[in-house]
Amino acid sequence: MVQDSSAVEFGALGLEVTGVEEVGGEVVVRVQSPGGQAVFCDGCGRRARSKGRREVVLRDAPFSGGRPQQVVWNKRVWVCPDAHCAKGSWTERSELAGPRRVLTERAARWAVGRLAAVEGSVASLARQLGVAWHTMWSHIASAAEQAAASSRRVGPVAKLGFDETVMASASRRRRRRFITAAVDADTGRVVDVFEGRDSADLRKWVSKQAREWVRAVEVVCIDPHEGYRSAIRSLRGDRLRAGTQIAVDPFHVVRLANQAVDRCRRRTQNDTTGHRGRKGDPLYGARKLLLTGQERLDATGWDRLRAALDAGDPYDEVADCWEAKEKVRAVFKTAGPDQAAARLDDAISWCQAPEAAPELHRLARTLKSWQTEIHTSIATRAHNGRTEAANAKIKDIKRSARGFRNFTNYRLRILLAAGQKPRETQPVTKIRTRRPSFNA
Repeated sequence: MVQDSSAVEFGALGLEVTGVEEVGGEVVVRVQSPGGQAVFCDGCGRRARSKGRREVVLRDAPFSGGRPQQVVWNKRVWVCPDAHCAKGSWTERSELAGPRRVLTERAARWAVGRLAAVEGSVASLARQLGVAWHTMWSHIASAAEQAAASSRRVGPVAKLGFDETVMASASRRRRRRFITAAVDADTGRVVDVFEGRDSADLRKWVSKQAREWVRAVEVVCIDPHEGYRSAIRSLRGDRLRAGTQIAVDPFHVVRLANQAVDRCRRRTQNDTTGHRGRKGDPLYGARKLLLTGQERLDATGWDRLRAALDAGDPYDEVADCWEAKEKVRAVFKTAGPDQAAARLDDAISWCQAPEAAPELHRLARTLKSWQTEIHTSIATRAHNGRTEAANAKIKDIKRSARGFRNFTNYRLRILLAAGQKPRETQPVTKIRTRRPSFNA
């Protein structure tokens, strides 16, 4: 079976298998090109003369069962009979592997597929194939660079999302390094990645993109980050269209309301008990209930929440924050822009009340500052959900490599794994249902 399968695989490349053996637990396949073929010099056109053969050892993709596999290619060497020809001598070429390569093309495709699926790192794949890290990366880099060629690979993007993540944590000798991912908010594919998260970094990235591609962007989805918003505003009418809209992500707006509840709970807890939350404190025991949506609370949950507020919230400030949080959540529960605008005005008015907690006054200022972007998010149904999913994939890539120091390599790995269309896999027939039936 090994001999037959190898003959079929290498026969498609114009090579014939002369032997298959197992040496030290590795499968060794010996191949060569069939004789009797006329080869002509590229320089002068004369028929070349054979100069014998030379063995080249290549590493192939793992064999069935994960066993390592070598390919010993008995390459033919040719020489031009014209002594004055500049071509001299050369070795034959094949689609099996490029010149001066250690891995076969199949092994390179296998490694690229593993990296694209985030099923290993360059170092782990290099160990598995028995080559050095730089050898492994040199084979992968070309495929990764093709993935990062240009923004045109994803086509025109109507909704473009931006979100940052930490590339390297801070230490005594360096500050935290951030990267920002530009993601197609409709498909979730990563368009590009650039270093930094400031307004100047975003403007610099946009200035490098094709003008026609940038002009096709209709909505930019961002978190409530002033650096992104100021950059987009400054680019309107210049690189971006004058009518490009900015939408703020609903998840982060609700998160701001949740943070107001948490801050108020901690402050009230310190004022009433004189210490941080401990087991047995009423508000500390209900900290998760305070952040749970009211539609998800059952009768027991409501009873616990009321009891905690009655016992630990003497001035009803935490209850007011909880009510404000629900009002903010209600803004995004309607598809009608007019009704959403009315609910947002109601939430801002509630937070601006003179007797409201200081956490609500802060939340009101934020909501009022981002009011236009919130309306745009509701009207266009734009959000950063797929951008956050792409960020999760980026973090998986970082964890698989135990972190990155080289931004160029990090960017190529990201675009290889998250910048392409999802790979089509062979459909698998189910052999067991979700609830198998047992015959008595």
